[in-house]
Amino acid sequence: MLDTKPYVEHHPTFGYRYVPGTRMSLPRPGGGRYAININCDGIRADREYAPARPSGIRRIAVCGDSMAAGQFLNNAERFGELIERRRRGVEVINLALEGSGTDQQVLLYEHVGLTFEHDAVLLLPFLQNPRRNLVEAREAYDPRTGRMVLRPKPRFELIDGELRLKNVPVPQEMTTQQLDAAGGGEVKNPRTQRLKTRIAMLPGANAWRRAVQAVVPWEPFPEYRDASSAEWLLMEALVRRLKRLAGDRPVIVAPVFYANYVRFRMARNYWDRYASLSRIGGVYPIDLLPYFRALPRDSGEACFQEPFDMHFSGLGHLVLAEALEHELDRLKLLTA
Repeated sequence: MLDTKPYVEHHPTFGYRYVPGTRMSLPRPGGGRYAININCDGIRADREYAPARPSGIRRIAVCGDSMAAGQFLNNAERFGELIERRRRGVEVINLALEGSGTDQQVLLYEHVGLTFEHDAVLLLPFLQNPRRNLVEAREAYDPRTGRMVLRPKPRFELIDGELRLKNVPVPQEMTTQQLDAAGGGEVKNPRTQRLKTRIAMLPGANAWRRAVQAVVPWEPFPEYRDASSAEWLLMEALVRRLKRLAGDRPVIVAPVFYANYVRFRMARNYWDRYASLSRIGGVYPIDLLPYFRALPRDSGEACFQEPFDMHFSGLGHLVLAEALEHELDRLKLLTA
């Protein structure tokens, strides 16, 4: 099943956005269907938001990609809506955009999020985002033809410690030649991806990996090992930009991961990097992984839509909501 994302459209600043006013029922990997509703501001939500925060309400703006957006889930199953139902007086505006980099998320917050009065910002960076931030296009499926295309995006460059915005206005289309001339993009090898999937499904593969990784934790993102890597320096600069835009509002940074981090003993270099952001005034990193690892193994793995998809399941969003609620309470950020 191709994820063609028929509910997105080109945007000259963000690269693309959700089509305002969309109401769709779409197939879910593994069977069944889910509804995607997008409000008039291009925010995936079942309702509209007033620019002014309602009296007595604590409002949180969320930045993230498909892990935060609730890929293949109904809006009501997502962590933000769950927190709202669990805690009276809290409103969550989820600005997350599927497939986006942190660069696009910062621009969405600047141009959309800041139009709504709010009290705090929650950034949920997927572990792959530092790589997405370096590219000017990502592979995607054209909803009209089903063909693989290059979907352009904005990109920041870090020059002499300053962020410079590139590739804006974002072109509607980009050829491979243009992408090579611009500095490259994220291109997946489908044969490699299929081979990895087949190996992972072999009998005893999980037991073998657990045994090996008990001795040497696997690091799929070596850029997190080095605080001076180009990927991390750009990521840190983007978080600093987000904090400057947020002003006096606290910025909570909670990195999200895929199932192998719950299933196996993985390297934790990513947390070393994100934890270091606490030296930025008003930035509060929180570690979500222990909440998922505290579950029985079967429950922890059920927090993801595997084997059909790698995103959080409805159970995963429930655990995410509970973890965030606990951590935000600890930081005293859920009290109006």
